[in-house]
Amino acid sequence: MADEAAKTESGKTVLIAIDGSEQARNAFDWYKNNIFKDTDKVVLVHAVEMHEILNSQQWYATPYSFDKDTLFAILEKEKEKVTAKLEEFAQLLRDSKINGTVKSVHSSSPGEGICKIAKEVNADLIITGTRGMGSVRRTLLGSVSDYILHHAHVPVIVCRH
Repeated sequence: MADEAAKTESGKTVLIAIDGSEQARNAFDWYKNNIFKDTDKVVLVHAVEMHEILNSQQWYATPYSFDKDTLFAILEKEKEKVTAKLEEFAQLLRDSKINGTVKSVHSSSPGEGICKIAKEVNADLIITGTRGMGSVRRTLLGSVSDYILHHAHVPVIVCRH
């Protein structure tokens, strides 16, 4: 009981999945407008999908050779893109006057990375947006929000616009 009271006084840790999309921004805005408390600690998480980088055809000079200079150039460009996004998300927190941090996670799927970070930061709640795909498209393509709903260890709020 005392632990719960201390947790309430110190606030909850809220993880918000963010990728720069309109859906992610709507999820952030929903949090800010509906459940934000000054005592909350917010962690904005950007999940970087490694398979997109690793499957890039730019890696190969010929079908059977591997060009490491191209690999390093691709990875450096990706690092710059991720850093720019994290700076953009940090500014979003500052502009909203919300106490928080931004993180990126590299994983085989965004949902997996988000759930991993939620455990690491001991999140009390995960908030994510959704593109609102139908069940057939979600089955074929997968869904970040669907993955999080089924694998998270804490409550999840999926925001639809």
